[in-house]
Amino acid sequence: MAELDLAEFEWKLVIRNLTIDDFDALVDLQLKCFPGMQTWRREQLESQLKVFPEGQFVVQYDDQVVASASSLVVDFNQYSEWHNWGVMSDNGFIRNHDPSGDTLYGIEIMVDPEFRG
Repeated sequence: MAELDLAEFEWKLVIRNLTIDDFDALVDLQLKCFPGMQTWRREQLESQLKVFPEGQFVVQYDDQVVASASSLVVDFNQYSEWHNWGVMSDNGFIRNHDPSGDTLYGIEIMVDPEFRG
């Protein structure tokens, strides 16, 4: 029996930190994942990258952005149990990021519908 080469079945994914150069690809991905919702504005992304670049990621497949995750760190006790996205994310600017906080809070996760499953 021939030896099976598992490398033939592996996807070549790259996980890396987001950069401002990813802005257009990120907006395109948002439109595919969340039709009808407002996309990130450039100022929001610039703020996220200034405040907490380590918390912003993209996943690439063949140089195409196919997924992303955005987050910040907060002291969760400073927020009500019943909170909303706008409060927790500072409306997407994450200026409330607290490096000494106790909770990594995800503000967006998206995967291209063609890559889900």
